[in-house]
Amino acid sequence: MKFSLPSIEKKQKLWGSKHAALHMTRDTYVCSVRANLFLSKLLEATEAEFSTADGSELTGSADRPAKMCALVSSSALAVNFFDAWRSAESLWPVLAKSLGFTSAIQAMRFEYKPERYPVGPRTPNIDLLLTLRDGRRVGVESKFAEPYRSASGKVDLSKKYFPDTVGLWAQRGMPGAQRVAEDAATDWSHLDVAQLLKHMLGLASESQMPATLLYLWYDSGFKEGETQRAEVARFAGLVSGDRVDFSSITYQELFAALSEASEPVANWRSYMASRYFA
Repeated sequence: MKFSLPSIEKKQKLWGSKHAALHMTRDTYVCSVRANLFLSKLLEATEAEFSTADGSELTGSADRPAKMCALVSSSALAVNFFDAWRSAESLWPVLAKSLGFTSAIQAMRFEYKPERYPVGPRTPNIDLLLTLRDGRRVGVESKFAEPYRSASGKVDLSKKYFPDTVGLWAQRGMPGAQRVAEDAATDWSHLDVAQLLKHMLGLASESQMPATLLYLWYDSGFKEGETQRAEVARFAGLVSGDRVDFSSITYQELFAALSEASEPVANWRSYMASRYFA
């Protein structure tokens, strides 16, 4: 029996019933994006980045609210976690250290599209890009409830990722990622490996500077969370030594690592704890 998704949804619906007006016809959505955010708004730069990205995060339709209105939105989780830090640059060295990096953060942006992505027509958006002072670029893939919705299955990449001439990943110094991409036999229960491979390809295609793909995920605390942790470790082993580094941390681990740090904004810690980490 699966417990992770019902547990996450129940907790978020409980939070929503106490702190936000819910959508009239969808009780898993709040009535507006603002109602789903700690700051009650997006910072100006953040709003501009989401407005020009794919995915309808901020705009809904007559029959469906904006995606960021979902109580279990991974975008809302990422914004609630990081947007407050975006305006607290003096604390960026602390955030970088908690993420496992020795160099401080120099710039931060959401919904990043790597330049010169080699496969068209669309370039996958990276949830958050951190540029470090030493030049390293860290692409952050944020996950909340998505890994627990259904089995990911086998790596499913379209034929355009496999030109006859050369392997796209191997050509860019990622032989491990190339082998994973070509593996048509292995099942992945929770990890969206195809998405991770696309982001690694994007980071490797635009610059010779060091790059890392950081998988930032929500640990449900149930068996599915343990399975995902094992899959993350397995994927990390398979791509070890590739030009784009792969690392991972859970939201819970990151929040705990920041427990002694100054808050980027007053009440940020209590909001995050009560909504996501209690």
